[in-house]
Amino acid sequence: MSRLRPALRLGRRMAFASVGRAALVLALIAVPTTGFAALAVVFQSTQPTTEERLDHDLGHAAAQLQAWGPDVPGLRQDPVDWTATETEPGSPADGAAATTAWADPLDHVPAGARSIPVATADAVLEGAHGPLGLSATEGAVWDEVLDGRWRVLDGRAPERADELMLTPAALDRMGLHVGDHVALTDPVRSTFTITGTLRDLGSDPDALGVFVPWGTFSERTADAAGSDTWNVTVYLPDDAPTWSEIRALNAHGILVESRPVVLDPPDDRLANAGQASLIGWYVGALGLVAVFALFEVALLAGAAFLVGTRADARSYAIVTSVGGDRGFVRSVVAGSGLVLGVTGALLGLGAGTGLGALAFRLIDDGDVTKFPGLHLPVGLLAAVAGFGVVAGLVSSLVAARAATRVNVLAALRGSLRPAPTNRPARRRRRVWGPVLIVAGALLTLGCGVGVLALNDRPVQGEPDHWALVVGAGVALGPCLVQLGVALCSPEVLTLAARIASRMGLAARLAGRDARRNPVRTIPVLASVMSVVFVASVLVTYTASSHARFVQEYEYRTAVGVATSDVSVWDETGEHGATHDAALTRRAASIAATVLGHDRIRVLGSVSQDLGSEPGTLVRPRDQVVRACPTPNTTTCASFLGASDNSSPHIVTGTVDDYAVLTGHRPSAAVRDALHSGRAVSLWSEYARDGSVHVDTFRGVSSDTAVPVDARPSSSVAIPAVLDVQTPRIAIGVFMTRATAQRYGVPAVDGLLVTRLPADISSEQYGELATAWQSNAGADRDRAGLSFQYEAGPVDGNAAVKSIALALAAAVTIGATAVAIGLARSDGRRDDEVLDAIGAAPRLRRRVSAWQAAILTSVGSVVGALLGLLPIRALTLRFGPTPAGVTHMPFVPDWPTLALLAIGLPLLVTVGTWATAGRSRRVAVRRAH
Repeated sequence: MSRLRPALRLGRRMAFASVGRAALVLALIAVPTTGFAALAVVFQSTQPTTEERLDHDLGHAAAQLQAWGPDVPGLRQDPVDWTATETEPGSPADGAAATTAWADPLDHVPAGARSIPVATADAVLEGAHGPLGLSATEGAVWDEVLDGRWRVLDGRAPERADELMLTPAALDRMGLHVGDHVALTDPVRSTFTITGTLRDLGSDPDALGVFVPWGTFSERTADAAGSDTWNVTVYLPDDAPTWSEIRALNAHGILVESRPVVLDPPDDRLANAGQASLIGWYVGALGLVAVFALFEVALLAGAAFLVGTRADARSYAIVTSVGGDRGFVRSVVAGSGLVLGVTGALLGLGAGTGLGALAFRLIDDGDVTKFPGLHLPVGLLAAVAGFGVVAGLVSSLVAARAATRVNVLAALRGSLRPAPTNRPARRRRRVWGPVLIVAGALLTLGCGVGVLALNDRPVQGEPDHWALVVGAGVALGPCLVQLGVALCSPEVLTLAARIASRMGLAARLAGRDARRNPVRTIPVLASVMSVVFVASVLVTYTASSHARFVQEYEYRTAVGVATSDVSVWDETGEHGATHDAALTRRAASIAATVLGHDRIRVLGSVSQDLGSEPGTLVRPRDQVVRACPTPNTTTCASFLGASDNSSPHIVTGTVDDYAVLTGHRPSAAVRDALHSGRAVSLWSEYARDGSVHVDTFRGVSSDTAVPVDARPSSSVAIPAVLDVQTPRIAIGVFMTRATAQRYGVPAVDGLLVTRLPADISSEQYGELATAWQSNAGADRDRAGLSFQYEAGPVDGNAAVKSIALALAAAVTIGATAVAIGLARSDGRRDDEVLDAIGAAPRLRRRVSAWQAAILTSVGSVVGALLGLLPIRALTLRFGPTPAGVTHMPFVPDWPTLALLAIGLPLLVTVGTWATAGRSRRVAVRRAH
């Protein structure tokens, strides 16, 4: 300790002896520390505490009750995660019928206790701009005891049955003001006075909502499962049930969230309960990014320390000459790193905490479920600060070792002769570099074969250690290859220097400088190579994943077509969905008021949905007997076995309807076939010998699969032509209504089709819901109106590619700036020589540009190529894909990889040329 204190004191002085190098190291440490601290603050501020969760769930109330199941014993809830339940095996609740009655939570309120019932429904208000569909909340949610769950923003609470409140967004949308009258047209018709604005604190501030007194809508009953008692939540302002009382209420199918029980839970938790949290994934991801950032900082800051050690060689020689041993010198350099690490960590921690708090305030939209409050994660911030300290210390270790190898006599007399080459080290490097490259490549590919073998196993599901081993091998192999390339970097830079020497004086000087100063060029090259490697892996993986998505994508219709299946379900769901022609036409007229780009076409289809009760299934016969070990979009498409109305196998309509569905004008053969009463088979599997067979199976249900070789109850052959689409669409057979009627095909109008210029927006979906709620009448409880737009296999990986490119560009630009700055600092003597012989300042600018070009080009090209290795290993396939296995193809995104390997170095080189160089000559030191 007596030697450590003076070493640290001397290290602190030497850390700030060169302001430029100190600022560079501090920036390299403080910038990632700032980012990590800001992320920690923002993320932790999105995680609610137990008290915050209770404040949102209950406001100031003591408890809430909600019906969750039939009024029979057997239901059991968790005391903390109150919506986590389990049903006791063999209990009445375990085998309760769908018609079993539910309990009304209001009937189970403790005697004499005050209660506030709340329910939700869909409503329609008539505003200045027409009808508006929105969510309605029924109950006294404006009560002060529920503040925190809901909050009054303006005006006063309703006092009479003909008064209501609106959200600010609904008030603005309708063009009304507090005090105006508004007509409620659904689910009841009445006129109300607007008394103020209120919003649910757990919803989007722009959400549309109306709040009415309890009893405004129809009375609720609990006579059967079809009742809406499940939609009623009862808040208890003062009375909080105990755990034993909660268990008694569970026996009636009622769940309870009690504030005292949640804050002090009993030892009676459910095994599968627990609030879902992303904190574990976040910490793991942050740890991986931190390790990568530490690697980058250690490379760049380590280069700065090495350059500083060479510049301060005379100081270390003096320390050695006065009796300082190697350990003391190492402690001095390590002390410099520790001081700069602590300083950079504190600067980054302060800046990051402030930026995180500011970012939270900026993104906080008032939704307490997403942004419950500003939290400072002390543990995470301490870990971030530790990252900065470790980064500074680790960055100085190599320089500390180099400082002990200073030639004391040469340094004391000011000799500038470069250090002699360590021949044994060079020989070891030349051996280990290729060995690591080959070993890493073989390890990656070998573990890729292991991944292939594990994926092809007939039984999957249980995790095993082999999966972890081969996964780690695929990740570790490229790291060994990069380490081997880094060891071979001097030879790589020598080759680059030889090539550059043919491109002029500036390129020759830059190549020679890169080759002769590996202490500051190799770390920069490794930094660029590693970040481009990560970007290449991300880009290649997303491209391959999208290629698999494209291979497996099945089109519903042609691109640009929106369809809606208007199916009618009964109340119990026991029977399959059917179609109602009058309801479908009504839905078409309602949809036309919102989607006016093209007319809404009404097509017939044969229902494919089956309920649990026996019914009738009509479908075209699949004429091809085949084995489908792996699904595809043609002969083994999932559409061929689909049994729901969203993928109709038989559709009826006109020639123009067929043109809309397929996206092109039908051929003459197709038009003639439809006009002459024949059908069109869009799948070759349904056509044989110029006809399609439509089979009818009676007495089948959703619980009984129809065997492939099952004999139909009846069958009819319809003459047909074949018109297979490319790509295929989810329509099996098309015919006119007259043809369907002639051959007894039970097609009913139930499919809406229209062309749209783009996907349906959220506003249009809202308008459709409003129009349906306002105009469908009793039909709105029988069916819904929702369109599906066929956009094709859209690539949603643009954000990932942008992030990868931005990360690579940021690190490459930063690394290049460090390299050029260190070269200018380390090459001061070279600049003096160039100036003494009359070299123009633009030569130094060109030298800097060529230095950037050499380092970034080599690093980017090698990193981009190495990024292909792990994805290639994960996509190995030596034969046909076994049944049930999904194989990802190897599809590199060559344009994006070209941007990484060529475009990025070009951008950095141009930027360096534009910013490097001095506008005036160097002051030359001359001997007198």
